[in-house]
Amino acid sequence: MVRIKEEYIDDLTGLYNRRYLLTLIPGQLEEAQRKDIPLSIVLIDLDHFKNVNDTYGHTRGDVVLKEFGIFIKALLRADDTVFRYGGDEFVCILPNADYEQAKMISQRFIEQCRIKEFVQIRLTLSIGIASCPLDARDWQTLFEIADRNLYSAKRHGRDRIGIFEKEEKTLIIPTEETVGRDSKLMEIRGFIRPIFEGNGGAVCISGEVGVGKTRLVQEIEKDSDFQDIQFLKSNLSATTKAIPYYPFREIIRAVIKKAGEGSIFEIPQAYQIELVKIVPELSGRADQVNEHIFMLDKFRLFEGVRRFLSLCASKTPIFICLDNIHWADNGSMELLHYLIRALKNSSIFFFFVYRVEEARSSSFQNILHLMMHEGLYERVVLEPLEPADVARMLSLMIDDIPPSELIDYIFKETGGNPFFIEELMKSLETYDAFIWSKDKWIFDKSRKAVIPYSVEGVVDRKLGMLSTEACSLLEYAAVMGREFDFAFLRDITKMNEGQLFDLMDEILGMRLLKESRGEQYYFSEEILREIIYRQISRVKLKHYHQAISEWLLNFYKGRTEEVIEELAHHIYLSGDRERALGYCIIAGDRAGDAYANQDAIRFYTQAIECLDDKTMSGRELEKISCLKKRAKVLNLIGENEKATKGLEEAISKAQEIDNRKEEADCLIAFCKVYQDTAQYKEAAEKAERALEIYQELKDEKGKIEGLNNIGIAYWNLGEYSKALEYYKSSLEITKEICDRKVEAKNLNNIGIIYWNLGEYSKALEYYRSSLEITKEIGDRKVEAMNLNNIGIIYGDLGEYSKALEYYRSSLEITKEIGDRKVEAMSLNNIGIIHGFLGECSKALDFYQRSLKITEEIGARRVKAMSFNNIGVIYRILGDYSKALDFYQRTLKIAEEIGDRPTEAESLVGIGNIFIETREFTSAKKYCTRAHSLAQEIESRPILAKIYLSFTALYLERNNLVEVKRGLDKILTFADELSSK
Repeated sequence: MVRIKEEYIDDLTGLYNRRYLLTLIPGQLEEAQRKDIPLSIVLIDLDHFKNVNDTYGHTRGDVVLKEFGIFIKALLRADDTVFRYGGDEFVCILPNADYEQAKMISQRFIEQCRIKEFVQIRLTLSIGIASCPLDARDWQTLFEIADRNLYSAKRHGRDRIGIFEKEEKTLIIPTEETVGRDSKLMEIRGFIRPIFEGNGGAVCISGEVGVGKTRLVQEIEKDSDFQDIQFLKSNLSATTKAIPYYPFREIIRAVIKKAGEGSIFEIPQAYQIELVKIVPELSGRADQVNEHIFMLDKFRLFEGVRRFLSLCASKTPIFICLDNIHWADNGSMELLHYLIRALKNSSIFFFFVYRVEEARSSSFQNILHLMMHEGLYERVVLEPLEPADVARMLSLMIDDIPPSELIDYIFKETGGNPFFIEELMKSLETYDAFIWSKDKWIFDKSRKAVIPYSVEGVVDRKLGMLSTEACSLLEYAAVMGREFDFAFLRDITKMNEGQLFDLMDEILGMRLLKESRGEQYYFSEEILREIIYRQISRVKLKHYHQAISEWLLNFYKGRTEEVIEELAHHIYLSGDRERALGYCIIAGDRAGDAYANQDAIRFYTQAIECLDDKTMSGRELEKISCLKKRAKVLNLIGENEKATKGLEEAISKAQEIDNRKEEADCLIAFCKVYQDTAQYKEAAEKAERALEIYQELKDEKGKIEGLNNIGIAYWNLGEYSKALEYYKSSLEITKEICDRKVEAKNLNNIGIIYWNLGEYSKALEYYRSSLEITKEIGDRKVEAMNLNNIGIIYGDLGEYSKALEYYRSSLEITKEIGDRKVEAMSLNNIGIIHGFLGECSKALDFYQRSLKITEEIGARRVKAMSFNNIGVIYRILGDYSKALDFYQRTLKIAEEIGDRPTEAESLVGIGNIFIETREFTSAKKYCTRAHSLAQEIESRPILAKIYLSFTALYLERNNLVEVKRGLDKILTFADELSSK
């Protein structure tokens, strides 16, 4: 018998522990593959085990885990092994068991667990299975698949075997699991437990519409601990308010339907008559009722209902749920009060549920307060979900991990209201803003979901309960759109403070606004504000926006820069185009500087619309300027088609007014878009046309711009000698006109050419000359570029510590000056060095930091670079599934923005993965696509990489003829580059 080391035994359960699992499993897998037999792993998670610890304490929880370990071990076969993986997770290794056999064993676990108690506690299990060789042959992948299947089981309601399916998905609404209410459910369970000892009670559940009050009661109804209790329900509405004792009629009917009409005759005859009077259909049994007994007062009815329910509860405990109790008539509320007080010592528990915004009846509130003072019920208030719970709810709906931007959007729009979340998600799916495509969910933020009628109906009902003055106040708030204070409302509405406080109390009571610190107010859900805003007439909207803009101008007099964006927004929508123009341009400039790209585009577009107004004729130069500025931002975020369309319009305007300088400037802007989309020949043509115009105008600075852009185009085409020629011509002019700033840029560009040619000493010489000037004139941006480029050279020379030193210096400057795009690029470069050093975790950290910035500023080209670099690291680590995922993300962005070099790079990366995983057909397909693309854009460096990949592919396939041909091409490229 082999003794197992003590360090391999779990202290709590006596099972093998995680450490032994990781020691044992590689050998087990290897043996299974050698013998050509299957092997399955089963991951087991105890559902809601945290509740066991929270309710009964960790000591009892530990006893449960011990008993569970014994239970699961007893159900396994002789050769199977069970491990405690940690916490409440267990792993079973099943040798010589394929997926179907593992599934049968797992189903036995689930069924046996359902009927067993562990120290008087019932448990359910969620299980994930993975089998070798069906799912994977290595432990890491096998475990990931089992874990993914386990996660699927938990998402789909637990107490099951999870199956991760890749086929078409649709939203799962409603979700099988209630989210974010565990603590409330535990609290209610605690209130209910005395019912098993013959004691009654009541709980009042309140909250706004859609927050999940009824769903909470349904969870109690489904609870296995309460399956032997009779559940009686009545759902009230506005139409039932006029029916006396309606909820109790429903309850009595439900009891009689189950127990038979004879049950009513088990109480004294005097009380039978009163019950027959509120349940008219029982009048057919009048022969058994003495009609001459009259109801003296309500007491006889109340006591009759009490006796009837008490008699029923003596046979089976009863739950009575009165939903929407705020719609009950006064008599029903009095009867409820009487019953809760009189049935304290009966096995009857009452749930009554109401909407806070609709419970405004004074009689309802009076009885509620009276019962509260008497301590007759426990109170549970449901609030909207927190962001983490919203994320969980979305993950259950989509059966996947939701994108962070979707979580942020949904929480902002709905405020965490579960009903609103469900309805908005349905709308997003209907209008293709959230769709399942190619094995993943895609959230298209550019598509605006229509507000569902169901949500609009809820808001309209709330608004219908408000006074006209309160609705008008809300309209002002909806137009304001941000958090506002009491002083703003007072000044804008000209109301006296007393009236305003009363109206605010009315609105707050309806849960349309919330109060934060001091006297600050905001909309509880953004979707509410949108609905209210949309219902305001155009005439009133203009008036509101004008009033708000005037208030902002007066209140912020002398410091309007603090609210420039709000001023631009309100003045534009007030229809004052002349005044709006200036504010919109300033707001656009500020948003662009802060990388708030969508806001910048919106403000520039509004400025352009102002200039299109008939009253604004003769201002073509301002329009050209706005079109160029907007195109620059569109280019940054990869919206290149829109950028080129705007620039075409700008060129047309410049030609109309015969402004050659503006025409040339627009051509240069056009050139930059073409460079970013790898249309280098077209970029060169645009720059040459611009250069001709600048030469005609004798515009020296313009000539420098034209020469530099032609040089960049030829550099991208790999024609380094031509690029060098243009850069040097530009340098001569900059020296003549003493433009030190542009001279530094020229020197930097020439350095790049020498770097490409492998002449590192010359490259360093030019970079350092540029660096000297930038330090002298204080051009921190170009200084950061110089330092970054010097770092690249040292990285190529293998002097990694020096490279890091320069990259970090560059990074410090970019942080100082707020150039977030170059900051992201510097982080990427630092990551590359750590990758060369084999420090993969550090590399990933820097890439992720870069990625975070690119997502914040919308720099999609740099984002694609980050994804590509992350893919490289995962490929080095041998995690091919993750590597493939990041390469495909790179490919998607590159295709969307037309970045063909990055597209080719990602295709090469995917091809290399397939070479390393010996999927040669797929490898050849991707390398061929990359080759075709690299030839189109004439990128020799990328072609060299592709031929390296082809050479590796043919080497793996022992095709030595093609290997030699590939090596010859690589050597030819090397000769060509060195000659240039």
